Amino acid sequence: MERQGLGTRSWELRVKDSRLGIGGSGFGTLLGLAILVMRSATVFAAASGSGGETDLGITVWVYDYAHVGRSTLIAAEAQAAFIFGKVGLTMRWSNVTTDSAESLVDSSSDQPAGPTTLNLRIVPRIKAEPGATTDSTMGFAWGNLATVSYHWGKAADSKGNAMSGDILACVIAHEIGHLLLGPNSHSPTGIMKGKWSAEELRGAGWGRLRFTPQQGELIRAEVLARSGERQASTAQMAASQPPPTAPRRSAAVQ
Repeated sequence: MERQGLGTRSWELRVKDSRLGIGGSGFGTLLGLAILVMRSATVFAAASGSGGETDLGITVWVYDYAHVGRSTLIAAEAQAAFIFGKVGLTMRWSNVTTDSAESLVDSSSDQPAGPTTLNLRIVPRIKAEPGATTDSTMGFAWGNLATVSYHWGKAADSKGNAMSGDILACVIAHEIGHLLLGPNSHSPTGIMKGKWSAEELRGAGWGRLRFTPQQGELIRAEVLARSGERQASTAQMAASQPPPTAPRRSAAVQ
């Protein structure tokens, strides 16, 4: 599978201009919290009132090697779930405690990944590798594992251009999107765009970066196929188990 990456070249060059901010950091924090509350309610309502439709869901094991604050991580997961919820997908997050980035390859690969289970690791910053990543890479996806950098979210937050949790959520949604859509899945616009501009990142907190209708259809079809594969595997395992034997009765003492 081709290794997919997300860059920030245009944003990285422009984020240094303080005129890009839409308000002070205090204003951005209060506005972001208000938006998060409304989004969380929307996501909960959508998940609770499915109207009897098939519950298409993905479980994501999250390994936080960047030590993102708990509130920021939960907010990012809620927003990423909101983005996927718009295409009919339910996200289930399982946060794993991590010690250091030294073991990020081993521990994230220890968790067995099933058809509807993915692994996500959040690292402080992605190192440049010739032919694979650059200093401005925000994330990449490979096999059943998505890797995202927390560096760019903090950089934008410090400039007042966007909240770190908003950008982290979009990068998470982008890289998980690669795992579900397959290689060569970048698009000219939206959440799967290869490089986001400063203006697009400022709109991240408003939910403007989304999957296209066509991408939504492909994601639902992929998860539906994965769900069928999981059910078939479960049924096969059950069929391979020996039937239970009736308990033996002790002979009565005469």
